Formats: sequence, structure tokens, C-alpha cells
Amino acid sequence: MKDRRGFTLIEISLGFVILSIIAVLAITNIQPWIYHTRYTGFLRDVFTEFQQGRQRAIASGNAHTVEVDAAANTVRLRRAPDNVTIDNVTAPSGCDIVSGSSVTFNANGSADSNGNVRIVNLHQAADNQLITVTLGTGRVKIQ
Repeated sequence: MKDRRGFTLIEISLGFVILSIIAVLAITNIQPWIYHTRYTGFLRDVFTEFQQGRQRAIASGNAHTVEVDAAANTVRLRRAPDNVTIDNVTAPSGCDIVSGSSVTFNANGSADSNGNVRIVNLHQAADNQLITVTLGTGRVKIQ
């Protein structure tokens, strides 16, 4: 009788095929999750820009403007008196700023106009949020 230790080529090939199928299924299920994670991260970054603009205006006593550039998919925070850019957030691939308006926060934290930004995930239609700034109070919220 022969001593049979180890695996045959057929067993190894079958194991490789099963692992390949599992890997393909995992990759196709991970892709939507990656798009959603990029979208929520960008949404939070834009929300933070508006909050930071208000907080910096109060802390420094100088007006700060949050500029929304839908064509370039960017949101910029600028100090209003000297127009110095403090921060710049650009949309990652798969995210889009559909519409938006710029807002200037005064030294008391109030906003000079209503502002909003609509951000969408191009890969998942359900990911569609609006960030609004309330005139007067300067309250920033995600709807």
C-alpha cells in the first residue's frame, strides 16, 4: 500500500475556485459601501466647514464666508476682511455638489443670508442630503 499524504491537484484546484468565487462576491458587495463612506465623509466635511466658519467668526470678531462652488465641486472657508482662504474641501470621485449658495457669518455668529448645499452620491440615488444655514441665527443642520 502506498502512503498517501497531502492534497491532490484536483482538491487544490477546487479550493482555489471556491475562494475565487467568494472573493468576487465580496468585492462586488464592498464597492457600494466604499461609495457611501466617501459620500458621508464629504458630507461631514462640508458640514464642518459651515460650523467652523461660524465659530471662527465668533472667536475672531471678523466675518467669515463659506463659498460653495458647485461647478468645481468645492467648498471654501475664507476670512471676509482680507479674503484669505482658510480651508478648502473638494468632493471625492462619485460625489457631486448639485446646488449651493455661499454664506457669510458675522462676528456675532449670525448668517447674512439663507444658505444651502445639496450633495449627492452619484452611485446611490438614496444618498442625497441638504445642508442648510438659517438666516439670522446661523444655525447649520443636515436635512
